[in-house]
Amino acid sequence: MIDRYGRPLEDLRVTLTHVCNFSCFFCHMEGEGTQSVVGLSPEQIGLVAKVSVEFGVKTVKLTGGEPTLRRDLPEIIRTIKLSGVREVSLTTNGFLLSNIAGKLKEAGLDRINVSLHALSKERFKDVTGVDGLDRVIEGIKEAKRQGLRPIKLNYVLTKRNDSEIENIIRFSETNEIDELHLIELHPVGLGKSSFSYHMSMEKIEKDIANIAIKSEIRNKHFRPRYTLPSGLVIEIVKPYANPIFCAGCNRIRLTVDGRLKTCLYRDDREIDILYALSSSSLSYEEKLELIRHAFEIAISIREPNFKYLTKVETLQT
Repeated sequence: MIDRYGRPLEDLRVTLTHVCNFSCFFCHMEGEGTQSVVGLSPEQIGLVAKVSVEFGVKTVKLTGGEPTLRRDLPEIIRTIKLSGVREVSLTTNGFLLSNIAGKLKEAGLDRINVSLHALSKERFKDVTGVDGLDRVIEGIKEAKRQGLRPIKLNYVLTKRNDSEIENIIRFSETNEIDELHLIELHPVGLGKSSFSYHMSMEKIEKDIANIAIKSEIRNKHFRPRYTLPSGLVIEIVKPYANPIFCAGCNRIRLTVDGRLKTCLYRDDREIDILYALSSSSLSYEEKLELIRHAFEIAISIREPNFKYLTKVETLQT
């Protein structure tokens, strides 16, 4: 399905919980806030995944909070895989990963993103609130051993950790990480109150581009990608500074409390489907039909948060 801005629907991002064992000062909380809510069951998530495939979704990303805190995470993964999606991936802080990576791979998890915002223990604790760097690194290594590839690292650049960027790149190269995502701080969730720590990525991107042996633009969010001589791919994610970021969005979100959220930044473009997911009076087929109708509405109201106007369009308006 394609929305009225010409953007296809290909990716479903599922928030499994708002609970987290870290306290990163810039967490965007998936644009959902911090209210404590019991997450959807594997069966409920599976229903949405099944319908999403009918509407063109190819990949599902599990996130939180911290999704590895869900004890039924392997069951969630298995249920989603049965829906027919091409790929199930996970974004995690990596703290518990060394103990469960094998179980997640066995359940059908295809790949993983691990957040790593510093490599010095003091800076890591300053950013995350947890003295957990060694456990995260061990989790990354265990994910590699279990074949959860490609492994991607997420590094949010701020004025409190900008001194770590060279170490993060070197670590990624030394440990044969497939991709490193350098992410701009943006004003969502806690990012609103901590946006004074925002840093421009212009110089960093220019330095990376100067040493890259290949550069390209990814369709998703029109993210620049640079391949270094080592083979490491660095992807620049600028949700705030890239004027056409939203034009490349192919994502719809399932919130922890059962809403289809069409944009990270907005609360006015959501469809509540909790009744369809939880009602005991509806049959399985009736639930599917209601969710299908919700997807149709979501696609019809979906619009970019940032609308980029070309010079011609500006003159016409």
